[in-house]
Amino acid sequence: MRKKIRKEERHFPPGDHILRYTHGANKMKTLYLDCFSGISGDMCLSALLDLGVPADVLKKVIEQLQLPVTLEIHSVKKNSLRATSITVREKEPQPCSRTLKQLMAVLEAGRLPAPIRSQVDTCLHRLATAEASVHGTAIEEVHFHEVGGLDTLVDLAGTFAGISYLEIDQVFSSPLPLGRGAIKTAHGIIPTPAPATMELLQGKPTYGIPFEGELITPTGAALVTTLASSFGPPPPARWMRVGYGAGSQDFSWPNILRAWLGEADDTLFDEDQTVVLETQVDDTNPEFLPYLRSRLEEAGALDVLFTPAIMKKGRPGTVITALSPQTQVYSLVNIIFQETTTLGVRWHRAGRIKLHHEIQEVNTVHGKIRLKVGYGYNQAGEKVIYNMAPEYEDCAQAAKDKGVAIKDVYQAVMKACKIDTQRP
Repeated sequence: MRKKIRKEERHFPPGDHILRYTHGANKMKTLYLDCFSGISGDMCLSALLDLGVPADVLKKVIEQLQLPVTLEIHSVKKNSLRATSITVREKEPQPCSRTLKQLMAVLEAGRLPAPIRSQVDTCLHRLATAEASVHGTAIEEVHFHEVGGLDTLVDLAGTFAGISYLEIDQVFSSPLPLGRGAIKTAHGIIPTPAPATMELLQGKPTYGIPFEGELITPTGAALVTTLASSFGPPPPARWMRVGYGAGSQDFSWPNILRAWLGEADDTLFDEDQTVVLETQVDDTNPEFLPYLRSRLEEAGALDVLFTPAIMKKGRPGTVITALSPQTQVYSLVNIIFQETTTLGVRWHRAGRIKLHHEIQEVNTVHGKIRLKVGYGYNQAGEKVIYNMAPEYEDCAQAAKDKGVAIKDVYQAVMKACKIDTQRP
């Protein structure tokens, strides 16, 4: 395995938050969650135990959180397939439920490592926000059940601690199956998938099956949409081991979560997701479009495009396209509404495969000029430079200061960088 260059944490919206190694060619430890029978918090935790996470890791989590519970780990059969099952037992009587504030107090009083505590915090707030939304209550009024909510803490903290122990770099998931019908809960009879589950699964690939019952629990939905960067077939990888986490119910098929642990092929390029915002206008003054572009770029747009179009009644118009970070969608849409006459903006997520890039400083006869270098890696892990582009502002300033043509500055940079960028 080649040396990992550096670890970078990317922050995506719910469902797209993972740790990725960038700026280097690496073998990446990959986890694939095969959710053919759904997913719950205990299924996820059990699958990680079956992959080789020691029970002591979970016991340490319970000790760090100072929880009055014990963990029972069993090997069970699910329709002839062996799987690992866990049960959380209370050492002393617990309240029937706890609020988010009470669970956060338990979390903050504990001694979990900061990264794990932060991930648990994120999941708890996502769960509470989903429950509050579907029940029409304030987030402070949401109650967690299952051993007074402590079971939820064990599932979340144990899963994140297990992934940390296994040194997982990236997580993927299969599309998620949805049952139908109704189930009995602390809130009474509710439809399945549970409303909070559907809230958490918004925008994620799912499919329905002819089964009366719950396959995806709210905790399972929160975990998989927090961990997995994408949902689809298994990615290219060398699969080394498979863990089987048992569900609590018995179905006509093996009610298990399969967790595949493997090593992905070299990261040849970088990859992320963006949101494409698009609308068209035929009654906005074209003179205002440059101002719109500047406002969108200042607000974080990755790119802004204006495309001429012939619209209804033969009117000439403009298609406005903005590439948005997933955290800036509403800010950019608000600007489009403010600065144009459109009544609506279309959006969709799009994956991006990108070159890694870095800024180099090149010495030329006209002074130091910054150069943007786009590169990837070959299968041997060697850096391959695809594109090089001098920074326009630097070249323009140098041309002005030296009294030369800007094309001469560009040529000087490209000539110098042929030496500067040829490194092993």
